[in-house]
Amino acid sequence: MSLELLLIRHGEVPGIDPPRFRGRQDLALTDLGKLQAQAMGRWVRDHCEVSAIYASPLSRCIDTARVIGEPLALRIQTSPDLIDTDYGRWTGLTHPQAAARDPEAFRAWTRDPGINPPPDGETLRQVEVRVGNALHTIKNHHSNGTVIMVTHDAVIRVLILHLLQAPLSRYASLRQDPTGVNRIEALDDGRYRIALLNSTAHLAPAA
Repeated sequence: MSLELLLIRHGEVPGIDPPRFRGRQDLALTDLGKLQAQAMGRWVRDHCEVSAIYASPLSRCIDTARVIGEPLALRIQTSPDLIDTDYGRWTGLTHPQAAARDPEAFRAWTRDPGINPPPDGETLRQVEVRVGNALHTIKNHHSNGTVIMVTHDAVIRVLILHLLQAPLSRYASLRQDPTGVNRIEALDDGRYRIALLNSTAHLAPAA
């Protein structure tokens, strides 16, 4: 069996609706987020044979990963390269608040966040570099089987664009919901194939 990656976004936290630049704030899962993680865990147990779980060091990802990993007797391995984007002085602000505070920077970020950072924050190109490092490390340790990466909306979108060799200016074209799962197949020729994108079918019974 070749390597398969499951990219999973953490469960719901405060600041998702309406959206804020949560970034590296260490926010706890809401009650709904915990239920979403449990539903995700059941889906993984029913559909996958997981060999390893990696997670962002922020608690919303670790807690989501733990719900998935504990019944499988898998230790959660944290990776600083999977942490959320550093939004600088926009951290904690809604999008309209950030636009009002730094209108020119916000327009530039909206146009192409790959090269235009929030003030005192990082570009998505910088995110792409460190997420690429995380992927490289995982591939060095796992040549086959299913590996889960529990991380953040922005990180997953950047990684998918990276795997598709698509420009980061297309960032807004992708959507990732809480506990959305993406199944990525690593092909023998070095390319990647997306077999599942932002699936939330595991949440349907609860809904």
